[in-house]
This record gives sequence, C-alpha cells and structure tokens, in this order.
Amino acid sequence: MDLRQLRYFVGIVQAGSLSRAANQLCVAQSAISHHLAKLESELDKQLVTRGPKGILLTESGVVLYRHAEAILRHVELAKHDAVSALNVPSGRVSIGLPVAKATILSYELLTRVRRAHPQIVLHVTDGNSALLRERLVNGRLDIAVLFADKAERGLVVEPLLLEELFYVTADPDPSPIRLADAAQRPLLVPGPGSASRCVAEEAFKKHGLTATSVAEIDTLDTLRRAIASGIGNAILSWSSLYDGDREISLNCRRFADAQLVRPVALCFPGVGQHTPAVEAVAMTLKNLVRELVEQGIWQGVHLIDRTAELPGYAEPPSKLGNGNMSRVPTFAKWFANPTA
Repeated sequence: MDLRQLRYFVGIVQAGSLSRAANQLCVAQSAISHHLAKLESELDKQLVTRGPKGILLTESGVVLYRHAEAILRHVELAKHDAVSALNVPSGRVSIGLPVAKATILSYELLTRVRRAHPQIVLHVTDGNSALLRERLVNGRLDIAVLFADKAERGLVVEPLLLEELFYVTADPDPSPIRLADAAQRPLLVPGPGSASRCVAEEAFKKHGLTATSVAEIDTLDTLRRAIASGIGNAILSWSSLYDGDREISLNCRRFADAQLVRPVALCFPGVGQHTPAVEAVAMTLKNLVRELVEQGIWQGVHLIDRTAELPGYAEPPSKLGNGNMSRVPTFAKWFANPTA
C-alpha cells in the first residue's frame, strides 16, 4: 500500500465512479483500475462494488476510506510544516462545531482567524455531537467543540463552559416550570445522539417521568418556527436560539425542581502534535468564547475556570432578544458531581 494507491482510492470514492476519478486525477482509467485491483489484492478484501449508477463502498471500503482520508491530510500537513520557512501559523485547519453553537461562534471565529492569521485556511463544519466526535477521533477534524467534561479514549479534552438547558416555549410566562409539567406538554426534540436530548431524557428518567415527543427536528430554523407556532416546546440551550441581531420572540424558562446542565469542551485528537495553525485557531476560539460570556452576549453559560465564583440566582432569564439575563445560574452542585 502506498500514497498513490490511497490517493486514487479516495479519488474514486469522492468522484463516485472510476471514469470520473480518472478525469479528475488526470490519469488513464486503466491506471485507476489497476491500482484499485492491486489494493484489493493486497488487503484480500473487496473495497467497492460497481453498479449502473457508479461505485458503492463495501464495509472494508468504508473503513479504509476513513483512514486514507486522514492519512493523506496528515501527509499534506507534514509537507507544509517541513517547507515552512517561518514559524507563522499557516495551512488548513478543520474545526467542527455543534449545530447549537455554530450560529454564535462560526462567523466571528472565521473573521478573527482571517484577520489575525491570513495564512490559515479555516474549514468550519457543523453537525451533531456523535458525528463530530467520530470525525475528530478519525483525524478528519483538527478541533471540535464537544459536550464533554473529561478525557476520553482518542480525545484530549479542555473544558470551556458549563451550559444550562431551558424549557423553550412561545408561552410568555417567565416563571420556572416543574419538570413534571414539562413532561406533560408536547415536546419537540432533536434526533438521537443529541447531547441536549440525552441530558433531558436522563433528567426525566431520574424523576420517574416519561415525556411525549411530537416530532424530531435537527434543523434549528425549523425548530424555532415550530416552537413559535405552538406545535410544541423544547429543552434547549440559549445558544440554540441565538440568531445574531435578529430578535427572537421565544421564552426560556428555568426548571423549578431540576438543573439541566451540560459541559462544553474544546477537544483535539489524542494522537499527534498540534501544528502552530491549530494552536492559533484554538486560542482564537477560547478568547472568543471568553469575550462572549464576559460581555453577556452568550447567556445561560459560565466559564468553567470561574465556577467557584458563580453567584446564585433568584429570577428567571429574560426573553430572548430583549436583553441579557440579569444573573447566570449557579452550577456548583452539578460541578461537584457531574455524573449526578
């Protein structure tokens, strides 16, 4: 197995057929076929199946593709670092953000990186937590923001925030709501694998409650509209509803008898060293997060390294879009026992 074989294999997968891959790679189709056959012979596994609409990956092909993509990416990074004359952060950095964090972080992060490090090509993607974690472990992402509070196999975890989850509704009543009352009302939930859904389900289970979900929605704009129209309510973070300067007429209500909290962390693959470019993007992101929290722009969260200083709270958060929360919640009890 060599790099050319891996490049051809990745090219075949991304093009969807041998003929298109040959055109895109500017080589003869016979050469593409030869190297694919040699690769399958060496592994003693069929990697693709051919059909009228192109190629399909076998299970072995899926595994190899993930590794090949990461290997080729690391080779390019190694070449770039080796020929770089100055220790100036440069090259491609890929960062993954949960869908709920992309709106408040992605554009501002991009502009800051472009301004401070013009030689870095930043690739920003979003997705659910499970997908981002998989891509990070497989080396397809350099950095990801994940809902984690401690090191995991294959991951280096740097805690950033504690984030509260609220009962989000079109109902203008700002008073806290009991978990049992929330369970009796129609709920809109994200799809399986969502961190907010896992936290909410665990809270209902702990209190012996069963909630009724009326729909699963992963698209934030659709979720906002569904809540606003009265189809159902949701349990979400404040950042899930952040939409820049546009005012949102949804109401965040705290839970009267439970604190639904999740940790937010900056995570890196557990193998390999960070390039100067990755370090620069990570530092830019951390500074951005701190500013958003300390300036009151990002509500319902607190920086983990200041947890001990958190005040209590007496009143619920204000309506989204109508000003900052007057107080942030105290997570001291949760932080002392994060698995509770």
